[in-house]
Amino acid sequence: MAELRKDQLRQSWITISDKRGKRPTDFSRSDSQSRDGASVGPCAFCHGFEHVNGHETFAIRDGDQDDAPDWRVRVIKNKYPAVSMDDGELKLEGEGTVYGACRLPGFGSHEVIIETPNHQLTLPELPASHIAEVLKAYQARINFFQSDSRFKFCQVFKNRGNRAGASMTHSHSQLIALPVIAHNRMCELDGSQDYYNKHKRCILCDVVKHDTQLQRSRLIDENEHFVTIAPYAPMYPYEIWLLPKRHASNYETINEDEIQAMARMLKLTLQKIDQAFRYPPYNYTLQTSPLGEGNFNLAHYHWYLDIAPHLTTLGGFEMGSGCYINPVAPEKAAEFLRNCNVGSS
Repeated sequence: MAELRKDQLRQSWITISDKRGKRPTDFSRSDSQSRDGASVGPCAFCHGFEHVNGHETFAIRDGDQDDAPDWRVRVIKNKYPAVSMDDGELKLEGEGTVYGACRLPGFGSHEVIIETPNHQLTLPELPASHIAEVLKAYQARINFFQSDSRFKFCQVFKNRGNRAGASMTHSHSQLIALPVIAHNRMCELDGSQDYYNKHKRCILCDVVKHDTQLQRSRLIDENEHFVTIAPYAPMYPYEIWLLPKRHASNYETINEDEIQAMARMLKLTLQKIDQAFRYPPYNYTLQTSPLGEGNFNLAHYHWYLDIAPHLTTLGGFEMGSGCYINPVAPEKAAEFLRNCNVGSS
């Protein structure tokens, strides 16, 4: 039976339509790569090309010399940025009544987090200890933009594969910081606030409790600090939420033990996706509280990582309505991924 399910966090309706369902193997597309990042290097993100990218904004390395080739994780400014800190004064403008105060200069920051100097390795092929360093780079850069009052919003994201928006095969993720809060984050803030007003509890704390203690059909994996679940109303087939067990509204405040546990869980999850669907394109997005002193320690908001493999194509109904059709029930997706065996993480 098809169902309409409401995502109370994102305030959207999702159609779960098993009649359109497929077996997991049906999602392994013929154009999937044998493994992402298998193109012949070197490229501009590799060791020895530091001069091509300009000065780093952050790095994790053995030595202490900036821009030296001994780095393990390196953050640089995007060579083709969506926004720039050079783009004018932050002043609202407009055009007449209908477009009054609707325009700002393209101010912001766009950075690339190069996850490894090794051109051939994908993120889940790195040791968990190295993935933890990538996660620490995310922390460091968010904290940097927290210190600048001009920025209100920071989005960390990863595009893997051409169909997911990646133009480089060398393993990397990105960060865009803006002077405004993006629409999707505002919807989540409103949804979580509405739930908190009604129940006096955080919605994702309740999700973690429900899916680990009361109804485990959407639970995929669990360790001491994190769980992965198939969300109740997923927009995409085999979408996964990686959730901290401890309530925190700001990702950048998590501690060393949590970073290490998150790295192990992220490695395991991405390994399962690669094994199940033959290295598909995917996106992940870090959903964390907006920047600014007033957005620390929010009781109603709970950060998480949203992982979405690209296994289907959006159609006109989704684009026109915002109501996504998902051909795989999350309970079935969770069962399949829960039983997907991979090597040690």
